[in-house]
Amino acid sequence: MKKMVPACRDFALLLVFLFLIDDYKIKEGGCAVKEPSLFHNRNFTLLYLGQLVSLFGDWFRGVVMIVILYELHPSAATVGGMFIATILPTLFGSIFVGPFVDRWNKKRIMIWSNLLRFVLTLMIVYGVYLQNIWLIYALIVASSLVSAAFQPARTAMVPEIVEEKQIIKATSSFAILNSITMVVASALGGFVADWVGPYPIMYFDAFSYLFAAVCIVLMRYHPQPTEVKVRPPYWQQVREGYDYVRATPQLVAVFWITAARDFVLGYVYILFAIFILEVVQTGNTGMGIGYSMTAVAYLIGAWLIKWYFKKKPFDESAFFKIFFPCHIIYGVGLGVMFSMTGWYWFLVALVVTYIFSQGVNIIAETSLMTYSRADNRGRVVASWLTASRLAYAISLPLFSVIGVYIPTHIGGYILTGVCVISALLVSPWLKAALGDRAKEKSTMHA
Repeated sequence: MKKMVPACRDFALLLVFLFLIDDYKIKEGGCAVKEPSLFHNRNFTLLYLGQLVSLFGDWFRGVVMIVILYELHPSAATVGGMFIATILPTLFGSIFVGPFVDRWNKKRIMIWSNLLRFVLTLMIVYGVYLQNIWLIYALIVASSLVSAAFQPARTAMVPEIVEEKQIIKATSSFAILNSITMVVASALGGFVADWVGPYPIMYFDAFSYLFAAVCIVLMRYHPQPTEVKVRPPYWQQVREGYDYVRATPQLVAVFWITAARDFVLGYVYILFAIFILEVVQTGNTGMGIGYSMTAVAYLIGAWLIKWYFKKKPFDESAFFKIFFPCHIIYGVGLGVMFSMTGWYWFLVALVVTYIFSQGVNIIAETSLMTYSRADNRGRVVASWLTASRLAYAISLPLFSVIGVYIPTHIGGYILTGVCVISALLVSPWLKAALGDRAKEKSTMHA
């Protein structure tokens, strides 16, 4: 315990440094010049604060729910059922909510989503008290359906409350936030559950949604005015969102690469557990350390991306300088990770690999905000979530069945192949598509 105190102190100092450096922009001469911080923006600060508390609740509850469900029915299928109940509603729910996010007030969507999740989480506590696993599953499905409306609304709102040049900064800040909450909850979740029991953690998660709803109520948000048109039928609105994506090369590239990434991720979850439990045999402690180190890598990656864009604006060059190279290095890193036989070298490879994975995450989400319009951003984000979850939903059951016949190191090479091939296919296509667009524009102006 004494050894943990300096480590926690140093980690806290690192976080303080990361937030303080947010106020400075490095110019070519090497001088640090103070620029307005995102946290001087009332709306962004309130949204960020609400997400900070609710994400802590989500991560803590995630750790506890696995233990609770496994104790009710000790089998891998029980835990797998929880992931299915969490993921599939997002897959199908995102298809339907997109037009409503574009049509309705995003602030109200987020408030009502948080209030509904507050009620549903309290009902999950009651389901745990009754020890009724099917009631718990049903409530998790309902909560995930509500979350399918919240995430597109939050993502679509960010460009409306920050300046365009600060979108990449806002995306990086949320990525850092998610990493901080993940690393703390992964490290402390099991300990806190053993100390206070599962019910206080579940109540904390429920009331974290209520706190987040209050933060959003206090925001002074006014939706961007859009041209009033005759509203087309619902399914035509859904199709318009997909058509817009297909006509925007940057978004097509994001969809394909993140779909490949999430297809890979489904197998990574399986390989990760097999490697830790069977190859290096570090047990539950190893699982906790592995997830904590992943979160630390995400934190470092988010800060590096944030630092990089202090010196230059976000534009299409980010795809070729960051997005595709990071995706390739991420894939190669996975192959190296799962070829290791030593625990410490595995952790080193894991940290390096997931630093680059964060580059893919941030450029993807920033592109969704940058290359969509205010009147269709909700549908674009919802379509992206659907494609992403579909790839994951295909991968997880597929490799759950055939993964037992594939050696761990071969599985790592498969992941490398998917990442490298997808990047090598999409990158030249995007370059050609952007070149054709530039020629069309020059012809029109001639």
